[in-house]
Amino acid sequence: MIYRLSIFYRFVLSFVLGYFCMMYLSLSLMSLFSQILDKAEAIYLAAFISILFYLAFIILSFCAHSLRKLSLTSLLLTGALFGLSAGLN
Repeated sequence: MIYRLSIFYRFVLSFVLGYFCMMYLSLSLMSLFSQILDKAEAIYLAAFISILFYLAFIILSFCAHSLRKLSLTSLLLTGALFGLSAGLN
């Protein structure tokens, strides 16, 4: 039962926090790229980079052995990307 709960926790952590990281990264990149590129190109490039980041986040979260380190790293990354997006907007 513990193994099933840890797999469920890893699944929820990777997909939910990965989505929030992707969302905040996309907002940050869009505000950075909009100063250099046109608005449509900035949105497209930010979304593409964020989707690649999301895929890498999911793959790496299932490669990590320790759930504590994964939880701490994911929460810190989400907080840092939130702070970056709040600071840029």
